Amino acid sequence: VIEVRDSGPGIPVADQQRVFERFYRVDHARSRDTGGTGLGLAIARWAVEASGGRIELESAAGQGALFRVVLPRS
Repeated sequence: VIEVRDSGPGIPVADQQRVFERFYRVDHARSRDTGGTGLGLAIARWAVEASGGRIELESAAGQGALFRVVLPRS
């Protein structure tokens, strides 16, 4: 298990499953010109699932986000 936590604004419940979609951005005001393409979490999910694992997300408004990568034992 690997956990990554941030102290940002959190991810709204309505967006929590969508953040793993290619090119999806929670902040629609951001563009490629300001950085990122919206691929990072989609690639991470693909790599973890290809290894037989899963990614979990816990987040609440104003509480940041916790991403948990769970990989099987070899």
